[in-house]
Amino acid sequence: MLVTLGLVALLAAQPAAEVRSPYLDAVRLYGSGTERQAVAALVALRLTGPDQVFAELDARVCSALGARSCAPQRLAAERDEVRAGILAVWRRLYPRALGLHIEALAACDVDRDRASADLHQAILYRLIERLGEIGRLPLAPPALAALPEAARHLLVWTLQLRADEVGLADALGTFDADRSTDVDLRLALADLDVLRSLPAWLEAAVQRRSLVSMGQREPMMAQEEARLLERAARGYTRVLAIDAACVEARLRLARVQARLGKLDAAATHLRALPRPIADTRHAYLSALFLADVEERLGRRAEAMAQYQAARRAWPDAQTPILGHARLLVLAGAHAEARAALATLVRAPGAPAPTRSDPWFGYEDGQAWRLPAAMARLQASFEAP
Repeated sequence: MLVTLGLVALLAAQPAAEVRSPYLDAVRLYGSGTERQAVAALVALRLTGPDQVFAELDARVCSALGARSCAPQRLAAERDEVRAGILAVWRRLYPRALGLHIEALAACDVDRDRASADLHQAILYRLIERLGEIGRLPLAPPALAALPEAARHLLVWTLQLRADEVGLADALGTFDADRSTDVDLRLALADLDVLRSLPAWLEAAVQRRSLVSMGQREPMMAQEEARLLERAARGYTRVLAIDAACVEARLRLARVQARLGKLDAAATHLRALPRPIADTRHAYLSALFLADVEERLGRRAEAMAQYQAARRAWPDAQTPILGHARLLVLAGAHAEARAALATLVRAPGAPAPTRSDPWFGYEDGQAWRLPAAMARLQASFEAP
């Protein structure tokens, strides 16, 4: 018995260096600082379908370790040392493969190469499915058992970052987001309606309809925008029914209501947020959105105060400076407006200031979460 346990521990600790292939080498290469090289190695393989990936991650690994089957549900029938060896290799390779294909999808030019984006998305679906099967095994490493949910989020946020409306709709349908209690999937579902309500998507949607005259186009776009925003509002409301403390959902609901002209309702939601707001991004957007609502309600003093609050929350942002300066101009304070705007002007010969503004990426939905989530994934990697 002690000899068997010792062998299991030894196999679990070994990197199984004998299991090698160009694909597995690309997977092992992937990590913090080697993302570009790993994606380049993956692209050079010219994969044509998910089966190639699983022939490597599963069949090749299991065959090298002497398994009779690589189906997760049949691992229980394998010898202890074989099962432990397979799970150990999967623990090292599957998280890296997930990260590698997320990076490859993010690098795709969807407009020019839809096929490559579809390929990596199909591979990611299979990876998530297989991770779910592995995670349900009684002896599955806890890190693998927790990975499917994180993987779904990574895929959805990557598609949001790419503004890939087709891929995002497919992923949310595949993950059954409309019936899910996963707050992040439900947020993304409402975010998709907001994405579709933007002018470029609205115009394309209207143009796809036959016999639409120029005179009909603008009213049809306005009608479709309102329909999508109302549906998005219902989506964010459903998120709040699942998690009443979800600040992101309340912010986005308020923004949608403001776009619909429901300014009092938007202001109510923004003022209902608990103060102080701990997350600086949320604090910034809350103040920025409330400034916009107050201004549109004719309460300029309150709007100015909120623009200043937004500047305090995110000093590098330029949007609240522009909004505040506009209000100063409307109030006749031209000198003060010029002084505010001067902070945005680079002096001749001076280096360009480092600026960031959460508003610029706001329409990307939850894609702002992607860098931190990828960093967490990479931090979980074991030595390949």
